[in-house]
Amino acid sequence: MGTQPTSLEILEAINNFADATERRFEKIESDLGGIKATMVTRVYLNEKLDEKLGSLRGDLVLLVRKENMKLAALIDGMLNEKIISQDTANRILQMEPFPHLSV
Repeated sequence: MGTQPTSLEILEAINNFADATERRFEKIESDLGGIKATMVTRVYLNEKLDEKLGSLRGDLVLLVRKENMKLAALIDGMLNEKIISQDTANRILQMEPFPHLSV
């Protein structure tokens, strides 16, 4: 059989193990710090999503307004050509999303 380790040898082995474990934890903490620094948070995503949705809503409103103007021009042309009556034109122009006041 081999000789029994001394208390000093046991303490040195424990100390070496503790040092190695500490170095591993320091590396893990460093890696986590890097991940946290580049991580996208839920708050950031919500803010960006709200911003994008607001922009999209504005774009859609502009498109619908342009189409509404085209519809009004078409109705005006149809009125001039006597294809539709003034009452029909007023009913169409009073519809949503951007109703016109009847004249």
